[in-house]
Amino acid sequence: MYQVNQLHPLPKDFFLKITILKSMMYCGVLWGLYHEGWAMTSDQEHHIFPFWLSCSQAQKYAQKKWPNYTARKITPEDFQKSLLPTLTRLNVKPTLYNSNHQKFKFSPQLMKYFFFNKPNKLLA
Repeated sequence: MYQVNQLHPLPKDFFLKITILKSMMYCGVLWGLYHEGWAMTSDQEHHIFPFWLSCSQAQKYAQKKWPNYTARKITPEDFQKSLLPTLTRLNVKPTLYNSNHQKFKFSPQLMKYFFFNKPNKLLA
């Protein structure tokens, strides 16, 4: 039998990441910015594909940073057939932007797993 000697609280950023992943799994929709192609940018480490969990957050960001772009829904079909192969080939990190100006990077494979995997249906 195991005995717990000390409990440590979860770091706030870890808790936030888990909450965001759960939201991604259940929301069913992601939003990117589009104008004659999907918006991509870079930071000091990676080329990134920005996305949001809500249309309003994406549109607000577009108005400030990319005024020619508009928020566009990313469907599972768009992701599977177009975005995933392109992001993988170009080594681009899908990056969740949130309203607190935080960014969470994913690999294309993790994006596929967390957001675009269909949950297994339980057999009756």
